[in-house]
Amino acid sequence: MAGEIILGYDGQDGSKAALRTATAIAAAFDRPLIVVFGYMPIQVGGDTRDLSEAVRDLGEGITSEAAQLVKAADAAVEVQVELVEDRPAESILRAADAHEALAIVVGSAGRSPVTGTLLGSVTYQVVHRSTRPVVVVPTPETD
Repeated sequence: MAGEIILGYDGQDGSKAALRTATAIAAAFDRPLIVVFGYMPIQVGGDTRDLSEAVRDLGEGITSEAAQLVKAADAAVEVQVELVEDRPAESILRAADAHEALAIVVGSAGRSPVTGTLLGSVTYQVVHRSTRPVVVVPTPETD
């Protein structure tokens, strides 16, 4: 199928806010929601299999929780999860291309534009490199 909604998700507050918006968009357009968690395998010397597996296990837990949150918000939305071995922005963009996504939804990290640019913000990279519409959901302010 083509035209899915892609959600970049890492379990942080910004991606949780984006999940609510992505769920509403998927419901409004009657499209499946693909929750994407991108991670890089550990690139240090020696045997790092245990560490790489721990990161993948973390991703599985985070995306499983996300799928449950989507179903709790709107049981009619079809949700799938994808763990992609690549940098997070690359993972989101690759998934969007593979699914011929209708849109990508990401959360903001709450950083200033300068800080995000210097640190290589995933949101910044996705917005500036995507050939598809990108919805950026602000992180809710906490008191």
